[in-house]
Order: sequence, then structure tokens, then C-alpha cells
Amino acid sequence: MKRIIISLLLGMTTFLTATAQITADDLLDSLINDVQQGKEVENVVTDVNAQIVHHRILLFGDDLVEGLAPRLYNYARSNGHDMHTTIWMGSTTKTWGHTTELPKLIKKVKPTFIIVCLGTNDLNYDDVSLRSPAVKEIVKEMGDIPFVWIGPISLKTIDHDPGVVNMIRQNVSENRFFDSFNMHLARQDEMRPTMEAAARWADNIALWMSSPQTAHPIVMDPPQTNLPLKNCETRKASYQGKMK
Repeated sequence: MKRIIISLLLGMTTFLTATAQITADDLLDSLINDVQQGKEVENVVTDVNAQIVHHRILLFGDDLVEGLAPRLYNYARSNGHDMHTTIWMGSTTKTWGHTTELPKLIKKVKPTFIIVCLGTNDLNYDDVSLRSPAVKEIVKEMGDIPFVWIGPISLKTIDHDPGVVNMIRQNVSENRFFDSFNMHLARQDEMRPTMEAAARWADNIALWMSSPQTAHPIVMDPPQTNLPLKNCETRKASYQGKMK
């Protein structure tokens, strides 16, 4: 009895199996041929929202990554993805955009998908227009690698967007930007959500990442396990990095 799973991603025509990469057209032709010959075919699934492929995910950004990483790591592992996390405490878009940290990290990890979590620390500055080039530089460094950008959350001392959210959204595009600013997240201090709130935030991000609302949907079904976070490195706020 033949079982066929067909996975299509918004016009992409490849399907990754355990042993070979077969075009979606080949699979469809095979299915049609079996039906014409009277063979019984069952468990045919067509998913136009996400591609079944094992990604090497790079998650990087500021302090907030610390809360998101454990839950997103379990999403990644449960769906066959690997994930490397880099947290730069106190970092901003200018920190990452004006140093060599990101290109070095990309060269090291060789990601096939990137999750950026930056912008919350930028809310403390009034030079939003000067940060736009830094965001553009980060996007440029990621090149053709599919990515999503998790936007800043509000702070207890800053409950309105001074322009950072819209600036990032305009530079990365709507279908790559997750707007977190108006989410109600319980806090353990002025900035960081509690671990429970961060996990709920991560759940919303993962659901959005696997939806057709994103430029490059990937499979992020809810995890069935709670594994300890691995492959995570942290840079202190005092770390300067190397300027470009």
C-alpha cells in the first residue's frame, strides 16, 4: 500500500526526502500514474504553507533572546531543525549592523534560516533615522538566506513606538516582520518578560512562522518535549565587537 506525502511551498517545486530530492512534478506524475493503473493510494497530504525540510536555524539578537530561545529551541528540535543561538546583551540594530559579528556568525553557523530579535534596546534612543542604515546592513549581510525579524516589545518606561517598529518593518518587509509591540507580556523586570510570558510569545511567533503570512513558511508544530537549551552563546553588554 503506497503512502505519498506531497509538500509544496508557495511556488517552490522541490521536496526533500530522507534519501533524495525529488521535484513536486515528479511526485504528482507518479500519483496520477498510480491512480490511472487502479492502484490504491492513501494518506495524500498537500500543504502549501510550509516545506518539509530540516533547517539549520540561527537565532540572534538582544537580551530578549534569552527568554525566547528555550521555547524556540524545542520547536526547532521537535520539527527536525537544528538551532544555534547568540545573545548579545544590551545590543541594538547599530551594534549588529556596524560590527563584523553577524558575518562571522553566518560564516560559522552556515544557517539556512535566520531569526532576528532586535529593536527593543533601540527604543531608548531618539535617532531612529540613523538606525535605518544599520537595519539595511543587517538585511544585506543575511543575503539570500530566508529570515524573519521579531520586532521590539514595549517597555514600562516607553509604552509608545517612537518610530522604531515602523522603521524596521519598512526595511525588512511586512511578511518577514513579527510585530510584538502591543503584546501584553508579564515582566520580571522593566524589560524582560517572565519565562512563561516569553514562552507564550514564542508560541505566537512559531505559529506565524509556519503560516502563509510569512515570506518563507517553515514547519514549526508545537513541541512535545521540553529539552534543555543547547548551542547557545552569550556576549556581555560590555562586549564591543569589531567595527567594520
